[in-house]
Amino acid sequence: MIIKKLEVKGSGKETASVKFEAGLNVIAGASDTGKSYITKCFQFIFGSEQPPKQIEQSKGYTHLEVTIELNDGKQVLLSRELAEKADVTLTELNNDNLVTVLKPNHKGKPNLSSYFLDQIGLDNKTLVMGLESMKPSSLTLRIFEKILLVDEERIISESSPFGKGQNTERTLETSFIKTLLTGEDDSSILACRNERDSKEKIGRKIENLQEFLDRFFPQEKDRESTLEQLDTALDQLENSYEEADRELNELVQANDNIVRERNYAKQQVMVIYEKLADDNVLYQRFGMLENKYLSDRERLEANSEAIVYMEHQRLANCPLCGSEIIEQDDVDLEVIVQANIAEIRKIDIHINDLNSTRESVQSAIDANRKKLEEMEKEVKRLDEILAQNIVGKLNENRAVLKQLDLARAKFRTEREQEKKRQEIFEEIGKLQVEHDKISDSYEFPDFSKQAVELGNEISKILKRWGFPNGDKVIFDIAARDIVINGKPRSHYGKGYRAICFSSILLGLMEYLYPKGRHPGFVIFDSPLTTYKKQDESQEASNNEVFISNNLIYAFYRDLCDYYSGKQLIVLDNQEPDEDLHQSMNYIHFSGNDSVGRYGFFPLL
Repeated sequence: MIIKKLEVKGSGKETASVKFEAGLNVIAGASDTGKSYITKCFQFIFGSEQPPKQIEQSKGYTHLEVTIELNDGKQVLLSRELAEKADVTLTELNNDNLVTVLKPNHKGKPNLSSYFLDQIGLDNKTLVMGLESMKPSSLTLRIFEKILLVDEERIISESSPFGKGQNTERTLETSFIKTLLTGEDDSSILACRNERDSKEKIGRKIENLQEFLDRFFPQEKDRESTLEQLDTALDQLENSYEEADRELNELVQANDNIVRERNYAKQQVMVIYEKLADDNVLYQRFGMLENKYLSDRERLEANSEAIVYMEHQRLANCPLCGSEIIEQDDVDLEVIVQANIAEIRKIDIHINDLNSTRESVQSAIDANRKKLEEMEKEVKRLDEILAQNIVGKLNENRAVLKQLDLARAKFRTEREQEKKRQEIFEEIGKLQVEHDKISDSYEFPDFSKQAVELGNEISKILKRWGFPNGDKVIFDIAARDIVINGKPRSHYGKGYRAICFSSILLGLMEYLYPKGRHPGFVIFDSPLTTYKKQDESQEASNNEVFISNNLIYAFYRDLCDYYSGKQLIVLDNQEPDEDLHQSMNYIHFSGNDSVGRYGFFPLL
């Protein structure tokens, strides 16, 4: 960017203006000619709330205008009423004079700060106001202006060129420097704040878990050894259970023969029972058959007796059925009697055979009963053996197994509780690690490399100016200032402080401009005023190191030679040598109404 012109206007007043060019611009001359007023105008057009303090010559002037040429060649006109907190009007001169009203601070939208910073890629950058509080802030034009413009009071200050470093300012200044040098802002602080909020939640969760442990697990135990002990006890119980079960199986296997014998005896008992049942049924049937034989025998005997009786006595009626007996001459009663006797003999033979068979069946029944009694005794004997060898042991093992089950269940419950306790401990441990990882304060990323590079740029400038020990310059991040050969800038006299201040702003421009993070112009108010010849003896008495006029010449010579592609505006009482006037845009305020230009404002 190039500042083309600054104008102050008022109704019925002749415009007060000064034009600027690329390269070095010097406005020099007598005091009280409006040089400081110009500086205040620049501050006001760049967003200061307060307009320049009114002086006698500025009465009646009400508006300030500054024309700026942007990097793309377009020109804009910034105008602002000379009133407190007045808005800024931006007119795009190459775009049909399009007008936009901008708020002077960073809060309103649209605003001058965002417009300007957007031109150099630094809009919407986040800075840090407090490392402990993690309070964010925004990079604004009022902050950035510190490296673009320095007035006569600040240039000799012992404070850092970036600010006074009071309270939160030190953090904000460091954040600003880091953002400038690296191009990376501190927007990560927003995530850090969220992490810190998360840390508080994690802390509360840890407290709740610890309270839960104290309430439900009040005993102090070493959770590792306790869990190991429970696991060992459970292993022992499982081994005991398996051992008891194995012994029982071995015992059963060892008595397999007895079991087989008992089973065989039981089978024999069942077979005998079945035989006895069959023989008893058969024996009962033989009795029924015998009764039938006896009944038939009695009938036959009765028939024979009846025939004999009939033979001796004639009956009109049958003695058996009562019917009338009709005699037949052809019936041989003797034959009938003999036939009955023959039948009776047969029946007797059958009865004898039947009795013999019955006796045989009875003998078999008796034998089987005896055998059954013996086999039942054998089963009982074998059962007693098995009861003595197995049942007792089985009952004993069952009792052992029951105790083992109870103990195992108890230990498993205790282990589950201990496992839960350990899981809570582990959760607390994980949360504690996560909690401890989150920082309670924000930490700036390391930008020492960039600080060294900036120090080298400043050193090059001071060496060209012939500044004592100018080749031994470092930029001290903590002080936010330079140290020359081990001596902080603040320890020098005000003359040296002023010129070192100037070197810092120039070094920043040299470092940032190629990276697109600087507009390419710097405004200095009174960088050399303290070196006027008539003040040399006074400065010496104030412990000010004497600097020859060679440094003043080298200062102006360097600004003429090295910055033609940028813009420098110097307002100073100290005149540059006449042989340099042609290498710069030189404007002289004589302070004499009869010599050249009197000052910034036209004479009445």
